[in-house]
Amino acid sequence: MDWEAVGAIAELLAAIGVIGSLVYLAKQIKANSDNVTQNTKALISDRDVSSNEAILGLYSSQIENPDLAALVWKGHLAEALSPEERYRYNMVLTGMFESHQTFFIQHKKGSISDELWDYYSNSVGRLCQFPGVVKWWQKHDPNFNPTFAEYIQKKIPQGA
Repeated sequence: MDWEAVGAIAELLAAIGVIGSLVYLAKQIKANSDNVTQNTKALISDRDVSSNEAILGLYSSQIENPDLAALVWKGHLAEALSPEERYRYNMVLTGMFESHQTFFIQHKKGSISDELWDYYSNSVGRLCQFPGVVKWWQKHDPNFNPTFAEYIQKKIPQGA
């Protein structure tokens, strides 16, 4: 065997080694991509749970405090509120709408699943059916993100 044949065999083995390395690298990249996808799904799931806990916290305060629940119901129905009641009702709705605005922005960024967003969207839609909420919103909507305010405005019944 002459040196040219040995050189050709060495080049062939080197080419096989390069191809093997590329196949190995492709498998590693695929495994890493799968891992990143799974981690992203886990993070979104965790954020969904955290977001849900925030909403439940808003409602649990009314469950635990019947006087607050009565006040919120009175405000939702647009019944007359004392200055103190109006202040408390304002704080409740500010918290609710600020939370919904956060969820709205998170969903736009892809941080909240479509399924959970549908729940929040329906929830805020039901909230916007109450005359007291509509009245409150019309006074406070400039305090919110313009895109979110436009979204909420579409949830309010026509002519309200």
